[in-house]
Amino acid sequence: MKLIIVESPAKAKTLTKYLKGFKVLASMGHVRDLPEDDFGVDIENDFAPTYQTIEGKEKTVKMIQKEAAAAEEIYLGSDPDREGEAIAYHVASFLKADKPIHRVLFHEITKSGVLKAIDEKTALNEDLYNAQQARRILDRIVGYRLSPFLWKSVKKGLSAGRVQSVALKFLVDREREIQIFIPEEYWTVKASFSKEGGVTVEAGLDKVDGQKPKLSNGADAEALEKRIRAAGGWKVESVEQKRRKENPLPPFNTSSLQQEASRLYHFTADRIMRIAQSLYEGKEIGDEGPVGLITYMRTDSFRISPEVNAKLRSFVAQEFGENYLAGYTRTYENKKGKIQDAHEAIRPTDVSMTPEKVKKYLSKEEQTIYALIWKRFIATQMKEAEFDQTTVQMTDGAGAISFKKSGSVMVFDGYRKAWDRASNGRDELLPSFVQGETVAFADLTKEQNFTKPPSRYTEGSLVKELEEKGIGRPSTYAAIINHIIARKYTERLKEPKGTLGATDLGTLVSDTLQQFFPKIINVNFTADMEEKLDLIEAGEAQWVKVLKEFYGTFEQNRTESLETLKESGKKRIYAEENCPKCKARLIVRFSKKGNHPFLSCEKYPDCTFSGDMVKEGDKIHLREGGREEPQILDEKCPNCGAPIAVKQGRFGPFKACSNYPKCKTIIREAETFGPCPKEGCDGRVEKRRSKKGKVFYGCSNYPKCDFVSWYPPIADQKCAKCGAAYMVEKKSGIACGICGEKVKE
Repeated sequence: MKLIIVESPAKAKTLTKYLKGFKVLASMGHVRDLPEDDFGVDIENDFAPTYQTIEGKEKTVKMIQKEAAAAEEIYLGSDPDREGEAIAYHVASFLKADKPIHRVLFHEITKSGVLKAIDEKTALNEDLYNAQQARRILDRIVGYRLSPFLWKSVKKGLSAGRVQSVALKFLVDREREIQIFIPEEYWTVKASFSKEGGVTVEAGLDKVDGQKPKLSNGADAEALEKRIRAAGGWKVESVEQKRRKENPLPPFNTSSLQQEASRLYHFTADRIMRIAQSLYEGKEIGDEGPVGLITYMRTDSFRISPEVNAKLRSFVAQEFGENYLAGYTRTYENKKGKIQDAHEAIRPTDVSMTPEKVKKYLSKEEQTIYALIWKRFIATQMKEAEFDQTTVQMTDGAGAISFKKSGSVMVFDGYRKAWDRASNGRDELLPSFVQGETVAFADLTKEQNFTKPPSRYTEGSLVKELEEKGIGRPSTYAAIINHIIARKYTERLKEPKGTLGATDLGTLVSDTLQQFFPKIINVNFTADMEEKLDLIEAGEAQWVKVLKEFYGTFEQNRTESLETLKESGKKRIYAEENCPKCKARLIVRFSKKGNHPFLSCEKYPDCTFSGDMVKEGDKIHLREGGREEPQILDEKCPNCGAPIAVKQGRFGPFKACSNYPKCKTIIREAETFGPCPKEGCDGRVEKRRSKKGKVFYGCSNYPKCDFVSWYPPIADQKCAKCGAAYMVEKKSGIACGICGEKVKE
């Protein structure tokens, strides 16, 4: 019996279909790693790592050891990248070396792809493993050495990441650009012109007295309008016509897939990769059983093998017709060299498996991503789309004012037959114009506009920025974004949908790292390290030497920064203003969840003043007006007898004991909405808030009564169907909050 070990059960299931005489096991991802509660790297001993079996993986390791002892040969089939090589190395490390151990690389999980990989079995790739090991140790050094610095200077429990901190800097810098942006006013002018026969065309202002006009205010626009209306002798100055061809885009790699799926569907990077992983590892396709539908999804490459391109061209000619087939085989070069070109681009494993054929076997999200990959791939060997583009310029009799109108019409759809991307409004049919013909001025419109700040990053555009700057690699983009979100350094915003925004905590962390570690948390430095990791993978650099060079620069910068911190006494971050209540210093503190910084008196709890903070450059200020002092009421706390105060909370004012934090009593005065509709309950329906601040309505007898609703009842109305006195108003109209019966209008 031969044993093959992969990392996931889904992949194991698909391989079992194709490999007779093999037993296939799943390691469930990594089995060994650096310790969670210890540094685990011996700096003095050439950065020797201490690996441990990951907690919870002991049974998996024993199972693999038992099956390996009974096997004739062992094949390690984890993913064909750095992380996969590390899994293979760590599995091999606890197997006995008394039998052959092979490495197999599954670039696609189809019958031909699997059998080819088995035939082309190879040895473990030490260079690839060392590249992963070096990256892991780099990240451990930065995390363990910089995080305590943040604990001293910002807040306990924070962490700093080598690559994540650079990604965070992009978001913080963009947020600042938006905050300091000053809109500038400008006006646009359009005029309508009529041809003989009554055809009217609207054109945009092009030039005035030979120059591009700059209309920065309404007075300028109005003056120009008067001049245009007074002009005469309008004619067609020029008509330019040309045929434009539009080439298809390359097939997807990891970055471009994440960008496109984010742009079109607002999918997160992590979600995209999980969907692609399921398509790669295999889906149940009817009687065929599990089938890997796409090639390996972590790749920088645009390359397609000649054999696959030949099959694709045959498919295009058969399905779309010879007139849609490109006249030559298109190839797409990878800009980053051979390391990232180890895999092909992301493509379907079988072009005949159209999105329609597999649709019923996939979830809606899987259908979406598979169709995206399939269509983009098909388009690569199709002819260009062709457009007839016309540009017409109209001028007044004096030749001083000109308007321009452009339009294009698709005359051959070409690759767009498969890849139906938006035409961006270019397909507008213009009437026929002849140079020199007269046209009649019909009307004019002018519009006030303001320049807009740069857009916030989406996950797709952040991935693009990371790729362009050389930060991270295909297997890390999603993890980078997930990490800074999990740490509450950034958050997904509801408006604009799909965008990312740096939190106050993230801004503070980023600014602190930039202030003290500009040489380490640096775009160029981080990109240079990524290139060195590539050189290690290619066997052109020695991993220990690379780490030594990094550590020398890193440790010097860290030591200098700690000295600066010590000398400045900046163990706390202070505001420029003093406490308005007792004149002591105001310091930055954080809410319990850690992502809402505010200012508080350093003499707390003796002085309980707190206020909102504003950051201006490197300085922190108390927001103008601070925070109002609690209003003391003529009520006593039922627990300690101290006066009750009205305080300002995250969701508005609330009543609590003025003796906080010694007494933490909160007076809850719930807004009620009538009796609880649950049979046998004598409670009242109250307005409440969830932990996340969302309003809901529940019974005052909770937890004895578990009635809850998202909608308040409408007074004095009962359901005609079930008799419940809990009618609610939803977006779709009035309905019963118990049985759902809608009220007919």
